[in-house]
Amino acid sequence: MLTDAQITQYHKDGFIVPNYRLPAETLASLSHDVDRFIGDDIERRQFVPTMFDYDERFIDYAFNPDLLDMIEQLAGPDFALWNMSLFGKPARDGKKVPWHQDGEYWPIRPVATCTVWIAIDDATRENGCVRFIPGSQDFGLVDWEHLPYMLTEDVLAREVDVPLHAGDATFHHSMTLHCSGPNTTPHRRRGWSLHYVSADTRYIGTPEETERIKNIGCLVGPEPTNGWPLIRGREFPGCV
Repeated sequence: MLTDAQITQYHKDGFIVPNYRLPAETLASLSHDVDRFIGDDIERRQFVPTMFDYDERFIDYAFNPDLLDMIEQLAGPDFALWNMSLFGKPARDGKKVPWHQDGEYWPIRPVATCTVWIAIDDATRENGCVRFIPGSQDFGLVDWEHLPYMLTEDVLAREVDVPLHAGDATFHHSMTLHCSGPNTTPHRRRGWSLHYVSADTRYIGTPEETERIKNIGCLVGPEPTNGWPLIRGREFPGCV
């Protein structure tokens, strides 16, 4: 469980690193399943934006009760799983991830998702750990075209590297700016993200956006309304 101080820090900085590590057995199982999923697929070695279209065992990991208790402290009692992503960062050629807000990708309102980012391997400054800009969630949603103008010298000076041991996790708000560097080391740096969203969130995507979401597998139900797996609490009519 999170302390009151950690909850306050999350709302102030837009992210926290809780005093929590996945149990060794869970981490070993997740690592094995990720390796099996990647296999010899070159694209999967780098990045898989959504994993809903694959093995349902990955969704099972989203029901980890320890993680859910902390999500509930931050997002309330009713929430669904909006997405899962895999960041492979293979040894020596892992690609960098530029500054971005998760919420800019998603046609939902309010944009108040909470992302749990889990290190499957040790994440270091050298192999591309995640970096955050504390307080940047207060910028609100920033259009991609305007983002370079927001990243002033003063803003970038606030950047914080967050190295993690395997099994550690970060929690961040969907409008918190974050990125990660390339991996040029001989060690891979796999990371897995779970995106939880309040169950009373509404989908506002255009028909074109809906078709795109369907095509990439980021939809569990037949339509965006109540189309994502409810993780805890109750559903709301007309919402996700």
